[in-house]
Amino acid sequence: MKFFNLQLYRVIIAKLFLTFTVIFLLIFMTDFNSFAQTEKSFPNSDSTLVETKNDSTLFVPLSQFMYANHRRYTMDGSLPRLNTQIKPTTTAILGGVYLGAIVFLHIHQQNAWWSGQRGNFHFEEDWMSALQVDKAGHSFGGYFTSYVMSEGLMASGFSWKDATLWGSIFGLAYQTYVESEDGFATQWGFSPSDWYFDAIGPLFFLSQYYVPALQNITPKWQYIPSEWTGEPVMQRVRTFIDDYNSSTFWWSINVYNIMPDSWKKYWLPWLNIAIGYGADAIDVKADPNGPPDQLSERRYVIGLDYDLVKLLPDGGSFWNWFKQTLNYIKFPAPAIEFTPSNTKFKLLYPFRINLGNFSF
Repeated sequence: MKFFNLQLYRVIIAKLFLTFTVIFLLIFMTDFNSFAQTEKSFPNSDSTLVETKNDSTLFVPLSQFMYANHRRYTMDGSLPRLNTQIKPTTTAILGGVYLGAIVFLHIHQQNAWWSGQRGNFHFEEDWMSALQVDKAGHSFGGYFTSYVMSEGLMASGFSWKDATLWGSIFGLAYQTYVESEDGFATQWGFSPSDWYFDAIGPLFFLSQYYVPALQNITPKWQYIPSEWTGEPVMQRVRTFIDDYNSSTFWWSINVYNIMPDSWKKYWLPWLNIAIGYGADAIDVKADPNGPPDQLSERRYVIGLDYDLVKLLPDGGSFWNWFKQTLNYIKFPAPAIEFTPSNTKFKLLYPFRINLGNFSF
């Protein structure tokens, strides 16, 4: 395969976007007749969603639209449909937003990773990269992308089931696209292990729909710049996506849901226990003439976490959806950090608080 110049590369990207646009248009044309019939019955379909949201013949019953035994929310506050009924205006608006986000991320990644090092497509395993913290990042990225895509699809009229399935497919497709771009990089390549973890995130997201017990485990990402916590700073050019010294990836467990009913009166419903993984001193050189990662070590963390859906007060439709989405971000809380060199208790992990001779 010949070396790609930038102009040819842009043409290929444009064709990919055109292909996805055609696919969405075909979906729209396929369902337009049924949508038109719905419009005749409900002239203002977007507004009448609120009026008919409890109609069990059209929408998922409120008692069933749950996540971890708690009310789940959509972007516009309506319940998802039982059968896909695409809303063209909403689909066009959200499609434009998603397309803009994809273009932004592509430009960001192009400037950070791929610029100036295009070569032949090849495979290159990097299992030891960043002490596997990047693998946790790939998994979370696939999961969260699937969630965001599925939320947009539900707002566009897709059924809950269809939105979950297609959201997972789009999540994996985007992660695969990024990994394929890596395959053309001269300094690295398409890493099979990266792609396996790309797939784990969307598969777990899809599995939570069919196995509700899995909803008691919520993947979360915590990003606090290492400059703020006194940890070694990555010495190469970095982006927030691959600044692994500043990231910890968590699996937050809904303790309240899984404990026996007789114990629940002793536990706060919004208090979770989370298990985290990260690393320090990735791409840091103690000896400028030596290899990187001389000081790097794994971080295993166990700590408390907040279920923001339960902790934050209810409000309008968008606020309720926003706090549900914000719940995928891990905020500072008490935790114990285990590394090969020592064990630390931190009152607001990952920050270190110093009071005289005490540090916690």
